[in-house]
Amino acid sequence: MIYEPLFELEKTGINIAYHTEKGRYSPPHWHSAIELIYVLNGTATISIEGKDYRLVAGEFIVVDSNRIHEAQCARVSMMVVIHYSRAIMKNYMTKIDEYRIYCSRQALKKEKLDEYLEICGLLKRLPPLYVTCPLGYRLQSQAVAMEVLFELVNHFSTAADSTGLVNDDTILERLAEITAYIEEHHREKITLEDIASNFYLSREYFSRFFRQNMGVTFSRYVNQVRLMHIYHDLCSTGEGVMELAEKHGFANYKLFNRMFQEIYGCKPSDVRKR
Repeated sequence: MIYEPLFELEKTGINIAYHTEKGRYSPPHWHSAIELIYVLNGTATISIEGKDYRLVAGEFIVVDSNRIHEAQCARVSMMVVIHYSRAIMKNYMTKIDEYRIYCSRQALKKEKLDEYLEICGLLKRLPPLYVTCPLGYRLQSQAVAMEVLFELVNHFSTAADSTGLVNDDTILERLAEITAYIEEHHREKITLEDIASNFYLSREYFSRFFRQNMGVTFSRYVNQVRLMHIYHDLCSTGEGVMELAEKHGFANYKLFNRMFQEIYGCKPSDVRKR
């Protein structure tokens, strides 16, 4: 993966990154920043709160703050990803927290097509700036990103509504603790009973809480995290497939193969042939 941060989010409020993905999967996660994903070539599938959005070259989607989402690129894809800090954007729009941005090609209304295409035109200006690096290209890139946000706020925002969103800080904090625990212990055998007990919850309550807020069962999420690490190691090490599966906690090799092909669109043994 090529990752080139142009701006530090906490300083300027905008981070622009260019990704070249040889297959990638990000398990369900969330963040406080507004995220825009623009596909340059290849395809990507973004799942937002359980709903899938398939992107092809020239399309973009916006994932607003604290919306639980996952991303999947089965083949080689190139994309631009922009993050906007809501906290710093308040310096320019004090009431930004009163609005939510929803923008995807699938949900696009006919009367908004021109505005969507206008934003696509703005996003097309970013890659040439990155490639040619003219004097002040970062300044120009940031200006383009700000113009994109201006168009989104004016044409694709609605009054904030918590329906369907996980906005409760207590819930997000609990989920953050749980996902951090899974990340730390994914190589071990993690049972539903064990993790529920670790957080002083009943097995039934934990299972229901996790699925309701993450949009996926606990066991599937654990295996998704394991697959993410296995794929990374397949691309960056020479370790064998079975060795990596065992290293990252997969005891069921048949399940490992089935889930890997489902998520990455190929057999584990084919990854290094790409």
